[in-house]
Amino acid sequence: MQLKILRLLTAFILFISVEFSYSQNRNSIWCFGDSAGIDFTIPTNPQPYYSAMRSRGTAVSIADSVGNLLFYAHTGDTSNNSSNMMGNIISNNHQLMDNGDSIIGISWYQEMVIVPFPDDNNKYYLFSLDITDFYGIYYSIIDMSLNNGLGSVIQKNSVLSSGVRMGDCISTIRHGNGCDWWLYARPGNGSISSNQFYTYRITSTGINLDTLQNFQPLNIGGFIEFRWNKQGTKMAFVNYSGLIQVFDYDRCTGLFSNPATIDTMRVSPPLPGYVCAEFSADSRYLYVSSNSLNSFLYQYDLINLPTTFSRTTVWSTTFPVNTAGDLKRGPDDKIYFTCAYIDSMNNWNYPYPDSVYNSYNMNLSVINQPDSAFPACDFQPYSFYLGGKRTYWGLPNNPDYELGAWVGSPCDTLTTNLTPNPSPEARGAWMQAWYNHEWNMIHVNAAQLKGKKGVLRLFDMEGRIVFEKPAEVIAGGYYTTEINMENLASGVYVVNLVTEQEKISGKVGKY
Repeated sequence: MQLKILRLLTAFILFISVEFSYSQNRNSIWCFGDSAGIDFTIPTNPQPYYSAMRSRGTAVSIADSVGNLLFYAHTGDTSNNSSNMMGNIISNNHQLMDNGDSIIGISWYQEMVIVPFPDDNNKYYLFSLDITDFYGIYYSIIDMSLNNGLGSVIQKNSVLSSGVRMGDCISTIRHGNGCDWWLYARPGNGSISSNQFYTYRITSTGINLDTLQNFQPLNIGGFIEFRWNKQGTKMAFVNYSGLIQVFDYDRCTGLFSNPATIDTMRVSPPLPGYVCAEFSADSRYLYVSSNSLNSFLYQYDLINLPTTFSRTTVWSTTFPVNTAGDLKRGPDDKIYFTCAYIDSMNNWNYPYPDSVYNSYNMNLSVINQPDSAFPACDFQPYSFYLGGKRTYWGLPNNPDYELGAWVGSPCDTLTTNLTPNPSPEARGAWMQAWYNHEWNMIHVNAAQLKGKKGVLRLFDMEGRIVFEKPAEVIAGGYYTTEINMENLASGVYVVNLVTEQEKISGKVGKY
């Protein structure tokens, strides 16, 4: 009896350790602006972080699963005194990565994004685009196993799409299966009307154009932004020509639907100049920054979309002095807001002279309670000190690396709602699964099932079925079986039980 209890306890600890390893911290380090950054390793107490970043706009960064910075990147410097007109990839020692120079992308605002390889923990894609010189979408591959952990660019500026001038934003979100990724871009500039979203799927086999999704033709104008809600079910689209739209989104199919237009293009100046949008963590509120003759921060209440919405002005300031820039929800669910300083002579000051240090460019503003209606949202202008470093418009264009499988969806082969030790009083169907290393088997027990027949499957972490057999529920809603692991490698697997009335799945490790 004691041995059995010990095995169950060991299995429970193993399960917890496996689940904890997937509690990632890949967004822990932000790098942006003029040597600025934020360290969210302790989400309740973010700290300034000093980087080698020199970017007025595009910035990306990624950490490992425990929050250690891996690398970061930015687009090129277009200042008059700079000869570097292309982007750079920077290692975690804050030096140029091996072969990390001359990355396509020139000094606009959301022109890069980093995506981990679905099947290789050491390799990463860096996607980039350029709306000025090199029309199209490009990608580079970084291998972090090289150069003593500092990484090396093993493939650079490979063409994904050429000849199409894109709006200055590229964006990505994890597929509903928890493994693959979706990549999005949209053609257009200030004089082109476009009704298309370019949609690519990134899998273990490579990158493929999945679909060109069409909506009503709209001039998408200059600066554009994609922003996803925390749940991965909605996307906000804004542009500098005065368009705000909110779409429903399906992570399984990669398709947008039900566009709700909050604002449309203006046909005469002054244009509203929408720069960026960000959802509150609960998705009720959308915050939008705007600059033209003046700068604004708006809060939109989306509770009654698509029929109605309400708008409240959270903050405004008079041009010049500073102009509203990016918004980004942090790991702490607060929303961080940046502004670029402009002097009284309307000089953009990029790069800032060494003499230009002030409260506007040395701090970020913060929305501390974004889930609350104004004024309870607690907007605090210029409240996060960057430790003596400076900001421009841009904040990191990092995706939500924490977003996992879409539980309960048709494609959630990697869901993780397994209950390791449910109580007898637990409501609904539940399942226990643990690996017995002595017998080299996974033991599966389920109870309170409503279905009578089904199928049991075992998936590896690439989503491949490595074991499958029919499942028959006995009287009382019970099911028990074993899975022979003799011919399967060590690692993490997903146990998946589907009947006519329920689906239960979760991770278990063979070690």
